[in-house]
Amino acid sequence: MTAQMKGRTMKLRSTDLRDRATDLKDQWSPHVEAAVAKAGPALADARDKATPLVQDAADKAKERWQHDVLPAINAAAAAAEEATSEYRAEAKRRGTATAAALKGEVEPPKKKRRLRKLLLIAGLGGIAFAAVRRLTAQESTAWENSYQPTPAPAPAPARPAEDTAAATPDEALADAAESPHAATTPDQPAETVDLDDKR
Repeated sequence: MTAQMKGRTMKLRSTDLRDRATDLKDQWSPHVEAAVAKAGPALADARDKATPLVQDAADKAKERWQHDVLPAINAAAAAAEEATSEYRAEAKRRGTATAAALKGEVEPPKKKRRLRKLLLIAGLGGIAFAAVRRLTAQESTAWENSYQPTPAPAPAPARPAEDTAAATPDEALADAAESPHAATTPDQPAETVDLDDKR
């Protein structure tokens, strides 16, 4: 099928559709006009009945908006304004500082003197500590100067040396013996000596 034949077929179809639409319009026009004529009074009656209902709904919506919604919105806006006032002030300050910096009108930042104050307080505390220390040292020195220790007692006359090696009664008896005992071993034990008889 050539393009020319396709074009002719399309033209025939469009003409056919146009003719059918004209026929439908002619057939339905009287019915539509009759329906509009009948519906006109019904639509007017419905409009008359709906008007007060719509007006009442609009009045209720307006009243609710004014008494419920609008105060809630105002309260929320006031709360948001109060909650953000600090941040807005800071943002405004920073914006002003930024604008000044862009213009070249920057002031040097103020130096905080906290370190200087801390050093001053520490220095004053050190001076106070040194003064208290000096005052207590003078009182201590005055006390030491007024103190006269008692003289030490005279040494006791020397006593003759005693045998301090005999620390126990058994050792004292052994030292008092005329001759030393023979050495003992496990194979040759010492004879049993009754110490009470020698006393």
